[in-house]
Amino acid sequence: MQSGIIHSTSSFDKRFYLLAIIAGALSVFAFAPFNVYLIAWITPAVLFYTLSNAQSSKQHFYLGWLFGIGYFAAGASWPFYSIYFFAHAPLAAAIIGVALFVIIVAFFTLGLFGLVAAQFKQLSLMSRLLFFYPATWVLFEWFRAWFLTGFPWLYLGNTQIDTVFAAYAPIFGVLGVSLICVMVAGAVLYLVHDRLSNNSLSFLPIAVIVLVTLCAFGLEKIDWTKKIGDPINVAVLQSNISQEEKLNPDNLQSMIDLYLEMTHQNLQSDLIVWPETALFDTFNKHMESLILPLQKSLRERQMVLIGGFFINKDNAVENSVLAVSKNYRELYSKRHLVPFGEYIPLAKYIRWMGDWIPRSNINAGKPEKGTLQIIDQLAQMTICYEDAFGSEIIKSLPDATLLINVTHDGWFTGSFQPAQHMQIARMRSLETGRYMVRATTTGPAGIINEKGKVLATAKQYTQKVITHNVQAYTGATPYVRWGNWLIVSILTLVTLLGFIINRKNKKHGNT
Repeated sequence: MQSGIIHSTSSFDKRFYLLAIIAGALSVFAFAPFNVYLIAWITPAVLFYTLSNAQSSKQHFYLGWLFGIGYFAAGASWPFYSIYFFAHAPLAAAIIGVALFVIIVAFFTLGLFGLVAAQFKQLSLMSRLLFFYPATWVLFEWFRAWFLTGFPWLYLGNTQIDTVFAAYAPIFGVLGVSLICVMVAGAVLYLVHDRLSNNSLSFLPIAVIVLVTLCAFGLEKIDWTKKIGDPINVAVLQSNISQEEKLNPDNLQSMIDLYLEMTHQNLQSDLIVWPETALFDTFNKHMESLILPLQKSLRERQMVLIGGFFINKDNAVENSVLAVSKNYRELYSKRHLVPFGEYIPLAKYIRWMGDWIPRSNINAGKPEKGTLQIIDQLAQMTICYEDAFGSEIIKSLPDATLLINVTHDGWFTGSFQPAQHMQIARMRSLETGRYMVRATTTGPAGIINEKGKVLATAKQYTQKVITHNVQAYTGATPYVRWGNWLIVSILTLVTLLGFIINRKNKKHGNT
């Protein structure tokens, strides 16, 4: 029997279930807008502690699932705001819908993580905490990015954007930073276990913490990309038009007038960026009254990006950005749509939800079209939560020299979502070594540099034009070259090795 806080052969205390769900919920404080990054090292350690005391696969599964329910209920319950306050679904339907979402996501990610963690029971406690639990955790974060079209939100690595551990992002992406978080969590837990067991502190956990920290300080000094061309002066329009105003069709012309006024006041800028669906209508209806006159007012080598809706050749609607310059127009349409927000899966079976989700059944843009020509640079475009998918952004790199994201987080007014979204955008800049221009209706909009630092921004729910020079960058970070496949391959091999050793130990009755 092991001494200390972890007792692998004692009876299981059901209070561990309560501890798991509380720890999961407290994890929200590691993310924006709270940014208490230390919590990202503590709450996974609490989960690992409960798992290390579990006796059966069933207990492992429930501990992981309950942690996940707390994790997503506290950190990703913001769809409730859009469904209830703005789509006007009945309160019961909104609660049930979000609850099902949380339960399902937790089941297929952290619940399955717990089940896999049970397969390492015959391994030493140190190896589980330092290597096999962390490897499995990150694999399920990656799995969440594409399962059921993907939900790459609340990645633990995003919490470290302002710490030295963020330096791993240009090599391994946000998943690599998540791995460092959970390895540190496991190391801290083992050291606490040593201390409470009156044992001398083990060398390996200390070595892991020291090594990953020293490496991070070294990596932080590396410039993976380099400047190209002259800076572009950019004006980002944050109109602060509320969601209630935007959904009222009587306000359409006044909203257009506001954006035009803000645009004309900033015609000294090279690039002016409107947020997602700033024109809450189709472009074709406003070609003569808005787009052509605006085009004529622009000088040479000047451009305006307008978020709106495009009617394609099949008479279907796309969520798009129209790039308007003096001599030409170019279109980018959103490729990764939001399920139940822009299209309804299995729509013929649940058509009744359509009335509660405005603008549903929008069509995806061309999968190969990810960029727009911005003056003399090529920009990787994303709309809304497309910027949460790092592996998709890098498909247009290293050709693209800057990133542009337009979004409308007004659907989630009052929730944590806008702050979390900005945190995610910062990670994309760091991974790619590119500036990001980010326009949102209600904020926070801003300019992010190639190191993930916010150079200029505006507070949420304020009207402001953010102006700043944006520098294009060329070259490729290791993450741009390898994507997630490097870290996923390594962690898959580690996990398989754990299975093999565990099976061998179980056969021979060893730990």
